[in-house]
Amino acid sequence: MPYILNVPFADKDEAKSLGAYWLNEIKKWVIPDHLTDVNRFAKCIPAGRLDCIIRKPYLLAFANRNCWKCGQNTPVVAPAATNYYHLEQVDEDDPDNEAVIWVKGEDPTLFSYVQSADLAAMEYFKKVQPQFKYTFSKAIQSSYWANTCKSCGVLQGDFELHDEPGGPFFPIVYDPVDIKIVSFELEYDYAIEGEYGGQQFEEMDFSSFLQRI
Repeated sequence: MPYILNVPFADKDEAKSLGAYWLNEIKKWVIPDHLTDVNRFAKCIPAGRLDCIIRKPYLLAFANRNCWKCGQNTPVVAPAATNYYHLEQVDEDDPDNEAVIWVKGEDPTLFSYVQSADLAAMEYFKKVQPQFKYTFSKAIQSSYWANTCKSCGVLQGDFELHDEPGGPFFPIVYDPVDIKIVSFELEYDYAIEGEYGGQQFEEMDFSSFLQRI
């Protein structure tokens, strides 16, 4: 699906010349699916708060764990992506150089410590997993979109889910019985802010887990 741009009227001809499409039904310019170089539209993509762009397929990972407090089995989810772009500093050796570029992610990834995402994506996440809530974590002294126990409502922290070997999203041996990655439909590509990447995903073949709904 296309990614919606923020194109000032004065820049419409430039956007068109770069390959952007005008969608009359929403009165917006978009990056069409066949264009993979999003940097040509960099000035029309707000850099900062939402630092990853997720392009189709849109994915969500499902797993289960026993709640650390009540011991009951509870479902947990995580946004996932195989086709995404993230912001990267142009010169990492020069901390005063604030220039950034959009770089295509090399490996599949799950997202953790999610701070925000475009509304359509967040509405889908909450619809399929009502226990996915914006929750305060005492461990890190801040709030993020996290899984909570369906029985007792207690936070299931992302460190235990994503970063601890043997956790639901960091299995020692990958098995589709234990983790399921589902593709879903959205009208447009979405942006997200959260942590991504990590060595636990480098050898993970998402195709063996992928299911459609």
